[in-house]
Amino acid sequence: MSQISRTWTYSTVLIYNQWNQFGTGFLVKRDINETSAKIFLVTNKHVLHMETAQRQVATHIVCHMNKKNAGGEVIGIDINFPLTYEGTANKNWKEHSNEHIDILAIDITEMIIAHPDLEKKWVDYSLFITTEIIQSEDLTIGEDIMVLGYPSSFKQGNTNFPIVRQGIVASQLGQIYIDKTLRDAAGNIIERQIPGFLIDGGLIPGSSGSPVVLKPVIGRLKHNTIEMNIPKPYLLGIVAETRFAPIQLTATMHTLGYADLGLAFDASKIKETIELFFPLH
Repeated sequence: MSQISRTWTYSTVLIYNQWNQFGTGFLVKRDINETSAKIFLVTNKHVLHMETAQRQVATHIVCHMNKKNAGGEVIGIDINFPLTYEGTANKNWKEHSNEHIDILAIDITEMIIAHPDLEKKWVDYSLFITTEIIQSEDLTIGEDIMVLGYPSSFKQGNTNFPIVRQGIVASQLGQIYIDKTLRDAAGNIIERQIPGFLIDGGLIPGSSGSPVVLKPVIGRLKHNTIEMNIPKPYLLGIVAETRFAPIQLTATMHTLGYADLGLAFDASKIKETIELFFPLH
């Protein structure tokens, strides 16, 4: 069984918001102490809703997950999960404070406790890429990656397991990416300095919120040495946007098509979002 199958296929979740829009999320464990932890569903802000005001009034999401039935067969189930802590009006989700960083985390610990029969796994901070790991593993542009998610909400049979697609890192890791693809209402270019990177992986809608995972490959070049140990399936980042390119139809007409490129935010920004639940005292 591959490392991707053992971990990431069980931690990736199809999410529908209350407006019937869909996207991807994945489960992350954050230890509190030696005996307790919280489980978070990480996704994009826009998966909950594109508009900030609408996110604030959102009442629930639907998580499409898996469990074993009485016969031992894995089947998909849908769980309606409220966006407030049980018995309170307090929101159980937080989003990154930077408006240009499209990451949101939902504390779903209550759901995990209420459904112990789920076929689920989660990743912890040890799989999050860091500057030190980038340097020690000699990770750079062109690395093989896997992207797990639900393009066009596609699922596998009667289960809710994600689709796994392959790609490469298309820009440098651990750098600030300068983006000039957005425009304001007046048509002026908005320059964004994004802590993230581009991936080439044939992304289409539904991939938003997908984890970008280093593909475990034997024989990759590491500091001018052929590495024979299998690297861990590190989390490099989270998919947030697909990229489009003009396709010329006639001399005066064009349409937009997918450019097979996607923007991913660094794993460190996911950690920053989760840590909003644990303010320093």
